[in-house]
Amino acid sequence: MGKQVNKISEEKKGRRQYLRRLMHSMISFSGKPSALRLIVLALALSAAGASGSVSIDKISGEAFTDMGKIVRGNVHGAGAVEDDFLNRMGISLTAEDTVNGRLVVRVGVGGLFWQTYPLGDFWHNSIRFGPGINVASAKVLVSRNYAVEGGYFPFKYNSPAMNLGEYLIRSESYPTTLTTGGWTWVDSAYTRVLGVRLQASHFGGAFRHEAGIYAEMQNAPLFDLSPAYLFAWKPMRGLEIGGGVALRRWFQPNSGYTGIQGDEAAQAAGRYQAIGNFPEVQNHARVRYRYDNGSGMVEADTFVVWRGGTSFDAATALAAHPGATVTGMEMLQQGSAAGVRRDIQIFLQNTRYSPTGENCWDNPMSCQAYLDEEGNLRVTDANGNLIADTTVDPLLLENRRITRRAVNLMGRVTLDFAEAFELSGTGPFKLYMESAVLGVENQPVYYENIYNRIPVMLGVQVPTFGVLDLLAVEVEYLNNPNNDSPMMLTTHLSAPLPGPAMGIPDLDPADYNLPYYNAKSVHGDDWKWSVHAIRTVVPGLKFKVQVANDHLRLHRFGVSGPSLAPAPLTIEKSHWYYLAHLQWGF
Repeated sequence: MGKQVNKISEEKKGRRQYLRRLMHSMISFSGKPSALRLIVLALALSAAGASGSVSIDKISGEAFTDMGKIVRGNVHGAGAVEDDFLNRMGISLTAEDTVNGRLVVRVGVGGLFWQTYPLGDFWHNSIRFGPGINVASAKVLVSRNYAVEGGYFPFKYNSPAMNLGEYLIRSESYPTTLTTGGWTWVDSAYTRVLGVRLQASHFGGAFRHEAGIYAEMQNAPLFDLSPAYLFAWKPMRGLEIGGGVALRRWFQPNSGYTGIQGDEAAQAAGRYQAIGNFPEVQNHARVRYRYDNGSGMVEADTFVVWRGGTSFDAATALAAHPGATVTGMEMLQQGSAAGVRRDIQIFLQNTRYSPTGENCWDNPMSCQAYLDEEGNLRVTDANGNLIADTTVDPLLLENRRITRRAVNLMGRVTLDFAEAFELSGTGPFKLYMESAVLGVENQPVYYENIYNRIPVMLGVQVPTFGVLDLLAVEVEYLNNPNNDSPMMLTTHLSAPLPGPAMGIPDLDPADYNLPYYNAKSVHGDDWKWSVHAIRTVVPGLKFKVQVANDHLRLHRFGVSGPSLAPAPLTIEKSHWYYLAHLQWGF
């Protein structure tokens, strides 16, 4: 027994000596940035220990470089791009130690050399180095079947997924946005979370489940808390069924800072109201028509006003041209009879009346709001005309904020044909599917159709019989009519703005000047796909290729530091990119 203990001590002593030599060589290497030297030194001191009293069971290191091209795409701030080069390189070191067989501690740090995209002024164009923490967690093995883990760690539940999927935590519900990539471009179907979770397994590992609570660390508003429960069940060999539920952004400790109590104009865009004593609202429209002017049929258009609560009468509106035929109508204002009117508050405010009867959309200064920005409600007479300088308090029947809180559901299934049929030599051979409901609750105006929030991903790991370590093809469908973007009412994502704190879709600022919600119809990005291949060249050296039209957002650099572009790189069916990832480590 004593010899065995001595042998283990010698092995750990050897690892510490090797680590010290490795760190010394990296720190003394000429040309390394000072930030990287400090990171490596910190890891060396924490892992090896100045007195040699801290042991390390496992130390791993990795370096990589990504090189590729945007074949066709669209970059926020730069518009359409073609054949643009992509490149970055990084390094990471991870130390793991098990204390007394019960406590597993993992610490990982790294750094990335990257360049902002799109390029801009000279201070945008330089190559930047960003240090970071990959993992900092501790797991207590309570028993053989139970463990508690806390800290900062990768969160992944759908093991076959390479790029798409993993919807439960890394997607947003209101507004509905999906995410791939980030600081990691290739093989990135996971997210990193700050939180704590309880994990358990039963029936020899056939049933696993976990419950945890996680802080938002990727997208504003930061530090919202999301409790989640997941399970995975293997009823038979080769079949795994999984599912989960997350109370996404259920607790919002930072809501005041992120603007929920901020800009009133922004609040009006995220507040649904039903007002019981709303005055009569006129219908405004631009009507297109054809008529015979005596020399033949001609096309014309005119501005038409008629009372709210009544139908459009073409004969009256076009009385000057008997026999005219209406060919089209553009509603400029949706009218209503006096009484209850419901809408997003900003569209109630922008319901307009022109006292002179002219087209106030050609001359906005002639328009008056029925509901002003102070919440005062105008009064109309029996003919639907505004009474000058007369207001009343609105009778609020409903006053509801469009919230980012969501109940997300997820289900998945994996068929491992190689395992089920004991197929040797095929390599990975799996069919996997994942779907989610990103917000089970419909919200007024913006989110009235639950089917617009149900992404479906289907993937297959194609057998290559040893030619490749892995070949995976994934496709995804989401019938979301809004932009796949969290930008909303802001043009400056780095500030504590109301936009990122609001559960509203990304609309063009001009849309908020309309008298009604101009529902989007963005469907060029409904289908996504990704192809992923891995080949081990020699032990410790891997080559990966990713070709995709997905939700990858590139980092830019502003006055407040780096931030993800609000819109994906590929937003149309014809857009795609490719990346080659070379990875080496020990």
